[in-house]
Amino acid sequence: MGFTVFRACMTVLICLGLVALFIFPSQHLSDFADVFGGMLKRAASSLHADAPDAADLCAALSDAIRDEMPVLERFLNHSDIDSLDTAAARAAAAARTGDHGTALDALTEADAILRRIMGIELFSWNSLL
Repeated sequence: MGFTVFRACMTVLICLGLVALFIFPSQHLSDFADVFGGMLKRAASSLHADAPDAADLCAALSDAIRDEMPVLERFLNHSDIDSLDTAAARAAAAARTGDHGTALDALTEADAILRRIMGIELFSWNSLL
């Protein structure tokens, strides 16, 4: 009797652990994409408007990715995260030098990479069909 109860409890715990492995990374990625996407839009808007804070916004974007890299690399492909980091760093460097066209191109690339990661990693009914 005792072994059966133990086995049932362990089975439930393992099942809950597996469910958590699918839910928590997805939720973290979704939250990161919301924040990062908003930062991308603000940086692009400031670059379009030639605002003086454009370089600071692009630098903050690059810093945000670097801060999240250790967590994201635990459950995402490292080359995808590196590509996102490279695009954000290029945008920050171009914005610092005043080359807004190159910075906007790099932000567009970062947005495309983020959308691709989201499309691959997040569960949705469209991805199943």
